[in-house]
Amino acid sequence: MATNREALEKTVEIAQAGADKALELVRKALAEKDLAGYSKTMASLADKVKTLNECKCRVEYAKFIEAEHPIIAAVTQFYIETIKVKESRDKNDGSINGVDFEKKQSRIDLEKFCDFAELDKTWAYDSAKLLALLTLRETDVYAIKPSELAKKSYYFIHQVRAKKEGETPDSNTQIVRLLQKIIDEAIFVDNGNGQNAYKCTNHDLAFIQDAVTKIDTKEKCTIAMLNERQFKTVMMSVFAHCLGEAYKVKAAKVKREA
Repeated sequence: MATNREALEKTVEIAQAGADKALELVRKALAEKDLAGYSKTMASLADKVKTLNECKCRVEYAKFIEAEHPIIAAVTQFYIETIKVKESRDKNDGSINGVDFEKKQSRIDLEKFCDFAELDKTWAYDSAKLLALLTLRETDVYAIKPSELAKKSYYFIHQVRAKKEGETPDSNTQIVRLLQKIIDEAIFVDNGNGQNAYKCTNHDLAFIQDAVTKIDTKEKCTIAMLNERQFKTVMMSVFAHCLGEAYKVKAAKVKREA
């Protein structure tokens, strides 16, 4: 897909000017202590910043398209520098005393990039299937109510039936097979024998199994599964690991007693 990077970069300039002007109006309303005006201009600023960040992303996407392996280029970079609006507050009374832009690193949305670049997204569809198998692994299929099952995908329902019939669709073998298929679909590089140079390992399986669940703070004693959008960010990390990044476990900060 051919893109005009110069034209895309121009959209960033225009969007930046729009965001800068909106910031001026916010600061003016704040200085005048115009609460209604501040609320209105802040909403406008949020829209302008969203547009600016989208333009920044498209410029980066255009760079990836020029690479030999666009998805690998996107995964390797992993982040795009965007901006967010930051309010500063008075240390004494907590009142807002300033507004400015702050740079932040935003994870690349790999599926959005594929849409922009008109690349095949089979990896994303198969990622949804993988999530279904991981969910199945955490589920007592005999305890699922028909009303709950009706909300699930056809693929999940099919695998529930298979498991009830004694099959093992959520076995390590089946999950690893599907995981490798997803990796092949996203970041295939021929190793010289017609096979992908990137292979999934037990580390990848352990990582996705740990990453796919979270505590449900709204329910008692309940573990919640990630949704499809969240799970695709997990797969982005799996791809990055295949390309050489190490998995890490971030320890919680513990307050030390004086």
